[in-house]
Amino acid sequence: MKISPVTPSRTKPESGVHLTLMGPKAKVATIFLLMGILGLSVWQFTGPPTLPAVGTKYLNSTYSARGSWTVQAELSAGKAFLAVSIANLTYPRPSLSTTYSLVLSIINQTVTSSYVRSFGIRITGLTIVDNYGGNVTRWGKSNNLTDAVEATSLFFFKTSADHQLRSTVTYQVFDLMFFGYTSDRARTESFNITQTIV
Repeated sequence: MKISPVTPSRTKPESGVHLTLMGPKAKVATIFLLMGILGLSVWQFTGPPTLPAVGTKYLNSTYSARGSWTVQAELSAGKAFLAVSIANLTYPRPSLSTTYSLVLSIINQTVTSSYVRSFGIRITGLTIVDNYGGNVTRWGKSNNLTDAVEATSLFFFKTSADHQLRSTVTYQVFDLMFFGYTSDRARTESFNITQTIV
């Protein structure tokens, strides 16, 4: 009896969609693309808020009880007129803390760059010096109002007298583009007020 060898049957491959995995170069390109999108998102959403021009809103208000000033800022993408307002938010007494507020707002602005839509501001430092008693307070708390930026600080008076306070504020102006932002200019300004302590 003769036994014939069994040959494996050959079947035709099924027709249809074949899944092709990405090669090493495609994977690297995808990773860089995702990292770029993430970086742009962080750049966009960590920027300073847009400050609208509010005119003289803060020049004559409770935020300017101790004084207000107008500052012209020449910027690489235009110029802006800023309002600086200082007030004591709590009643000043000897040996008790007094809360001071410094508000920066934009009176009006002119944008000369086609890539910039507006300006933003961040307060980066605040120092208050008492020329009468010699006390010094540095920094405090930074707040964002709906249309301005504010820094508050606690100050302690030792004696009852007419105190001359010198407030020095450092702030950074940003050019806000349609996507993202760039630093424009850092500025430092000083302002003097008189505070009577009874």
